[in-house]
Amino acid sequence: QIALDCYQRQHVVLGLIFYFVVSRSPAYIWKDVRQSSRLNLDSNLRYIDNFSSNHRRYRRILFQDTPDERVVYLGPWEVVGSEQRRVLWQGSYQNELLEHYLPSDIPSDIYPHTLHSRHRPYYDASDMERYLTFQEPHRIRYTTDEGVCIHDQYVTIRYEFTTVESSVRFQGDLRRKDLIDFYDADVVWTNVHGRTDGFGKVKGIGAIQRLKLWRDRYTTFHSLSVFANKTDGQYREYDIHCFDGELRGRDDRAKQLRLNASGRRPSSGDDHHSHRRFSLPHRIRSRTRTNESSEPRSMQQPTLDIRSVKISVYTADKNAEPRQIAEASVGGLTAPPATLAYSRGSEKVLKAKEVSESVKTQGDAFDLILKTFINDSELKEISSKEDIAIASHRIVHGGDYDRSQVITQDTYHHLEELSDLAPLHNGVALSIVDTCISALPSTVNVACFDSQFHQTLPPHIYTYPIDPKIANSNRLRKYGFHGISYAFITRSVANYLQKDVTSLNMIALHLGSGASACAIKGGKSWDTSMGLTPLAGLPGATRSGSVDPSLVFHYASDVGKLSPASTKHLHISRAEEILNKESGWKSMTGTTNFGVVADSDEPSHRLAFDIFVDRIAAFVGSYFVTLEGRVDALVFAGGIGEHSAKLRSAVVNRVACLGFALNDASNQEPIKDIVQELGERDASQRVLVCQTDEQLEMARLCAEKEDIWE
Repeated sequence: QIALDCYQRQHVVLGLIFYFVVSRSPAYIWKDVRQSSRLNLDSNLRYIDNFSSNHRRYRRILFQDTPDERVVYLGPWEVVGSEQRRVLWQGSYQNELLEHYLPSDIPSDIYPHTLHSRHRPYYDASDMERYLTFQEPHRIRYTTDEGVCIHDQYVTIRYEFTTVESSVRFQGDLRRKDLIDFYDADVVWTNVHGRTDGFGKVKGIGAIQRLKLWRDRYTTFHSLSVFANKTDGQYREYDIHCFDGELRGRDDRAKQLRLNASGRRPSSGDDHHSHRRFSLPHRIRSRTRTNESSEPRSMQQPTLDIRSVKISVYTADKNAEPRQIAEASVGGLTAPPATLAYSRGSEKVLKAKEVSESVKTQGDAFDLILKTFINDSELKEISSKEDIAIASHRIVHGGDYDRSQVITQDTYHHLEELSDLAPLHNGVALSIVDTCISALPSTVNVACFDSQFHQTLPPHIYTYPIDPKIANSNRLRKYGFHGISYAFITRSVANYLQKDVTSLNMIALHLGSGASACAIKGGKSWDTSMGLTPLAGLPGATRSGSVDPSLVFHYASDVGKLSPASTKHLHISRAEEILNKESGWKSMTGTTNFGVVADSDEPSHRLAFDIFVDRIAAFVGSYFVTLEGRVDALVFAGGIGEHSAKLRSAVVNRVACLGFALNDASNQEPIKDIVQELGERDASQRVLVCQTDEQLEMARLCAEKEDIWE
């Protein structure tokens, strides 16, 4: 027997108990592999009632006994989409694709279950997991290697995988959960749903009902599910939010397990286990994308070389200003040996200490920084991992999110789908989220989005003049970025000018290796230079900024000579890589260091500098008109905006006709305050510089987030 007590501390005892007889509970080793599989489509195709010896060597045959008959071998897959999810299966040939559309959010429809059969009494129980089916017919669309769709209809689906590991991975991708263990039961009874026809009365040698234990990949929550395809085929799933015990088994056929499960995450005063969400010793890692040639090309995307990792630690009371207590950074990851810098409060403990050559990745850097915090006896606030309550992550593209979000299964995968819109940053940020979930299981992860500040853009600003149906279905609109920085700038400038935020109008420039401009009206974003992705707007160190969209097709002379028919397979990821990573002032000067560009007299450097100044001035002029001339200040921020006096002078001189003027002495002074005046006293418009602090703003957003404190 297995008994499960589900209760909620300090609340009514729910008393959810499972009793079932275990026929077998196999163990397996999960592997990060995607094996091939065979898909059985039951319609006008071959129908399979069971898996007798005649069917064990079954091959997928479309349109059997017709002139269009063909065998389909399925390879790597990817689950895509949010509202309309589907599985993309790569065939044997480059352009061969089978699309499996998941029709609804009804668990018995969208989630596969293990086939039950009385015809396989001698099969190993674990091997049964290779056979999956769905309750309802699903839409299957098959495209040949020639790009011709020859099958698009609803059919009954049964998958036969070549290995248990690939089936487990597939089920996890559909559920966005990891299958921890499964149990074969002859009878299942709960005091909530009773012993029903769906859960009991499964008779016959080898007949099973499979109860499965799942772990959400991104929240660490667990659940138990059971599906019996007998009579009405009922499906049940029960959430478990905190494990206070480990799996214990006497033998393969009679396991005993008692899990005390809390219905909520306990508060810090509940007991000494309050920091634990679960105590299972193993953790299956989340889905990742690879650039191996075996993957479909649609799965591949540009990657970003991570040179450094920086983490700041804050402490704060509810709705209070956060206070930084430590900061550490690891640099030189791409040019070992890496170096560690560490500060405790205002004290610099380590400046640039070389670390082990084994520290090569951002995950290695994260582990090193975490150990540095914990091992510092003078950092009283952190003595163990459990002392870290919140991990705040900067996510570049948040889509339609207008505020920071606690990272759950749904938010994680929504952001994963947006990675194509911010290929240089979102994927990297999500990998750090994975690292935090693995290293800090008791920590709440919060995503702060660079796009959330710009959710106030009016429709005539954020709408692109394209087919509305296509735009809406693909979420194609202006989003804007650097929003965390602009939120800090807005708050800081309002305080400096002693104005209410809601009455503040200004033009803010976040100028760094990635650069943007923003028109802020009434303390809210009214327009911004970046668009659907960070690529639009101002040029950067490696970004082109706004260019004619057709430019990429003329980038190489060979491409320019090709006919439209011959270029239909050119993939957008290459264009993204050119415009995001192989453009900007680096492509013109050979360096990403804007200080070198600004100080050089070389013609290429002067041209890059002039281009940057020209594009900035154009946005300042445009936003001045947009704000109808009611501008409280022009504000420079970001690494270049804060440190390049030459750039500030050149930009202000270009827009002097609008009433802006710099005081040369003030412009040359070091920037010491959060907000500092740079303009002439008698000028009609003010010029300011702001030392933006995105990490402090993220900490503040978390401190102000009510649901975290609750």
